[in-house]
Amino acid sequence: MLAILPAFAIAQQNGLDAALSKGNASDMGIYFNKSIDLAIPGADDTYTADKAVTILSDFFAAQVVKGYKQVHLSAPAQGRSKYSIGDLYTSKGTYRITLYYDTAQKITEISIAK
Repeated sequence: MLAILPAFAIAQQNGLDAALSKGNASDMGIYFNKSIDLAIPGADDTYTADKAVTILSDFFAAQVVKGYKQVHLSAPAQGRSKYSIGDLYTSKGTYRITLYYDTAQKITEISIAK
């Protein structure tokens, strides 16, 4: 069982990277917790996973996503959750996106800033 966990984490990260590269919020939603703290231009609140997908879909459509590159992935340490930081390339510039995960590797918080 323990050998499966690293493979799952890698597959999850690859899936998230692909979803972000395409600006596909529905594919990202697979990895969402039941509620998401979302802080992006035009939205800053806690939303259900379904509502967060809708808001992100609108954001991605307005920005026209051209690609994504992960620049940092942390490991959980000293009671802190795992997080990742990356650059989201869009038709309106580059945004920094930070994703925070819970212990079940579900996304609990998304921050997107220019």
